Amino acid sequence: MSDLIKLLSIIILGTFLSGSQCTSPNLTQYPNDFVEAVPGDDFAEDTVLILKYYRYGASYLFVDAEKSMFYSKHVLRLSQKHQWAKGKILAYNLLSTYYLLDGSYDVLRELSNETMTLSKKLNLPLYTAHAKRFMAESYSEYRQWDSARINYDQAIAIFTALGADSAKALTLENLANSYREKRKYDEAKRYYDQSYQIFTKLHSDWGRAAVLQSRGYMSVILNQFAEAEKFFGQSLELSRKVNSRYGELNTLNDLSNTYLKQEKLDKSIEAGLKAFEYSKIYHSTQQTNWALTTLSRAYKAKNMPLVALEYNEQINHNRRMVHDEYVKRQYTMYQLMYDNQLMDTEIQQKIIDEQKTIQSFLIGFSCLIIAFAAFLWFNNKKLRRKNAEIGEALIQGQTIERKRVAAELHDHLGGTLASLNWYLYGIDKKVLSEEERKIYNSVHQMVGSAYREVRSLSHNLMPAELEEDGLIVALNRLISKLNENKDIDFQFNLSGLNNRLNSKIEFELYSIVLELTNNIIKHSGATMATVDLKENLKTISLVVSDNGNGMIDPSKEGIGLRNVKNRVGSIHGKIHITNQEQEGTRVEMEIPKNNIK
Repeated sequence: MSDLIKLLSIIILGTFLSGSQCTSPNLTQYPNDFVEAVPGDDFAEDTVLILKYYRYGASYLFVDAEKSMFYSKHVLRLSQKHQWAKGKILAYNLLSTYYLLDGSYDVLRELSNETMTLSKKLNLPLYTAHAKRFMAESYSEYRQWDSARINYDQAIAIFTALGADSAKALTLENLANSYREKRKYDEAKRYYDQSYQIFTKLHSDWGRAAVLQSRGYMSVILNQFAEAEKFFGQSLELSRKVNSRYGELNTLNDLSNTYLKQEKLDKSIEAGLKAFEYSKIYHSTQQTNWALTTLSRAYKAKNMPLVALEYNEQINHNRRMVHDEYVKRQYTMYQLMYDNQLMDTEIQQKIIDEQKTIQSFLIGFSCLIIAFAAFLWFNNKKLRRKNAEIGEALIQGQTIERKRVAAELHDHLGGTLASLNWYLYGIDKKVLSEEERKIYNSVHQMVGSAYREVRSLSHNLMPAELEEDGLIVALNRLISKLNENKDIDFQFNLSGLNNRLNSKIEFELYSIVLELTNNIIKHSGATMATVDLKENLKTISLVVSDNGNGMIDPSKEGIGLRNVKNRVGSIHGKIHITNQEQEGTRVEMEIPKNNIK
């Protein structure tokens, strides 16, 4: 949709929502542009026509029913063409008012249901309230008082909330009419007074005329004819002032009937003839029939049977006309509603087809995304497997290198130191001077200490008991050796693990403990350290902690800590390091038992 169409749509929507509050100019003939205009496919152009025809229909509503109906149907036709729901509501609102004035309550109920459905869907509470008012009028006509009262109350509540005082006053007048028909006259009078006060506050002569006419009719029912004539006279004056032909016609019919009941036959005939004249101009068969009925009775009471018979024949003719028009109206409205539903079905099918096309596209696109994601996942899995293989090969290489270094230390450097120590034993200390003896003793002590250190280092790199007796024995031996250093107290706590683990797991766990304890000795400044090894339901837990100074910069990992993490990863474990300055370091590892075979 172009920017122009969007702008026009916004203007139209604003005009629609604001309602038609002003009175349109009276028109005596159809405008020329209506006959010549052929609505095109352009939505903006047709919505302008819809609003123009709506204003014409509203202006004729109380002046010429036939013209009002003519324009209302074209509003509906154009709205159906574009499936413009707001335009349909405008048409339904006009048609509902017409059918209410004409007494076609069955059609009115159908229109009210349609209006209510659309207005709720579009969240237009003002028109929902109008639909409820029309529905209440239909229920009231068929003496379904409870249903009528519920709808009246709901409509009044919505109008009150929206500040729609004119509509609220009109609904109060309708509610008063309902109480009047139920013969609850005090209630009726109370609501008439409320309605009249609001119309007076709004300076609405049309509204006051309607209330006065209804009050006059109630006075006729109560046989208060003088009061009725007063009300009818005031209503006639106001209807003429605002050029409400329907209001004047309706009041004249009631006034003619009032004079007939009082046997003021000449006045009844005078009012009836005026009503008959106006009814033909207004094109209301029902109002014409009421005027003819009163005239027939008045002439019969005046003992003028031929004139009465003439009017009576017209009554019979009009009754047939009323029935034919009623059937025609019902057929027309049902046909319009059927066309509307048919068009809705076609549009919905078109939407469904478009959604299917979009859905097919999305499914294809989703399949491509899934395939691409699967490719990435398999590729990532392959990379992770290769990384794991590289990591495992690295660890395996480190293990082999550790064994080689341990063998080299033990067989070569250890052997050399042992030979050197043996040669020192072969030197005769008696031939040495006292100074030379001191040097000899120092050298002999240093060579022995170096030999023991080499043997210990060789043993720790690949202890024989790890392969022969298992992890627990090797860790106990390691902790015992560490405790030979009197600066740090090492403790080893064991829970579970009654059976040996996989040789790879045992070697990795031993290497991790060895690496972490060496770090503690070299860097922590601790006085106490703990190694906790525990078997859980699904994991093996290893915790190495100390009470030292903690790591100075946890973000900078040394080679030793990286080796620890690599070893934990190689056996699919998890590691968590807690470091607090002056409170030491705690390294927690969880190794899944399903990897321990």
